[in-house]
Order: sequence, then structure tokens, then C-alpha cells
Amino acid sequence: MGKNTVNRPPDMQTAVSKNAGWLMLPRRESSDCNMTIVVQRFEPGGDFEDHSHDLEQFFYVTKGRLEMTIGGETAEYGEGEFVSVGRNVSHLGRNVFDGESELLVVDYWPSDSEDRIGLD
Repeated sequence: MGKNTVNRPPDMQTAVSKNAGWLMLPRRESSDCNMTIVVQRFEPGGDFEDHSHDLEQFFYVTKGRLEMTIGGETAEYGEGEFVSVGRNVSHLGRNVFDGESELLVVDYWPSDSEDRIGLD
């Protein structure tokens, strides 16, 4: 398989939060360096902490079920569901499935964003 598959060690892993991610399209390799595509997996109980950034983010649940709080609104998203997060909107999430959950994450930096995530 090619280098951009999840059949290789993760590019990022947070043991305490029980999640791992694989970069399918790193920001530096995208046209104008304004996009990334990531597959992120969460073990049972895995999460990501409350945060925000100056970019638009899109989540597509490919497996399992996640509870996410976006801009103070909490909802559960299951396999096949899609949700977006606007610029500078606080968001957090956790796997509420009894097995592994997986997200396809697309990050998009508008042209006026000064956020350097993925460039440094």
C-alpha cells in the first residue's frame, strides 16, 4: 500500500486521550497549503479536549459513535453522519461507542487565516 494509508504507524497519537491520527493529505502538500485530510481513531472512552482554531473543520463519522460539543451544543453523531465546525468555534468530543470510533477530518484554512497548524 502507498504511504498515505492507515496501514502504517500513526502520524499523531495521544495515549492519555486514547486517540491516533493518520495524515492522508498534510497541509504542506495541499494546494496553497490550505487543507489537510486526517483519519482519526478513538479507542472506547477516547476523546479530544475542548479547543478552537482559526480554520474551518469538517467531521465525517466513518465508524462508531461520537458525542461532540460544538459551540456549546452537544449531540451524538454516528456512522455516516457529517458535522462542521466554524472558525474559532470551541469544540470537544469523545467516543461513546463500545468499540473503536473513527472520523474523517478535513481542515480548511481560509485565505485570511494566520493559523500555522501543520506548517511549523
